[in-house]
Amino acid sequence: LRFGGTNVIEIEQLSINPDEEKIEFNGEEIELKGKPFEVLTHLARHRDQIVSKEQLLDAIWEEPELVTPNVIEVAINQIRQKMDKPLNISTIETIRRRGYRFCYPEATDEA
Repeated sequence: LRFGGTNVIEIEQLSINPDEEKIEFNGEEIELKGKPFEVLTHLARHRDQIVSKEQLLDAIWEEPELVTPNVIEVAINQIRQKMDKPLNISTIETIRRRGYRFCYPEATDEA
């Protein structure tokens, strides 16, 4: 565990550094910048909650009334393209009609 004047979010092999807009997985840097990075960071900070599109818009966009809600879907898609697919993990779960939830690491059912 690393400390410092930092807001770094560390979840298993995943490290999100909001101050430097940097994500690492197993020590490898992931290219994710801008709004998708902010969406991922916001969901990771509230990882036990379902976050609605409205909450994401209010938290991340300065003038949420000027953007369409599908900017969230675009950001989520970029996260899935740049992180989930290449790393073979799942980071964000879509909860129908409610919003999104950060879901890494997935709970594994060991029978």
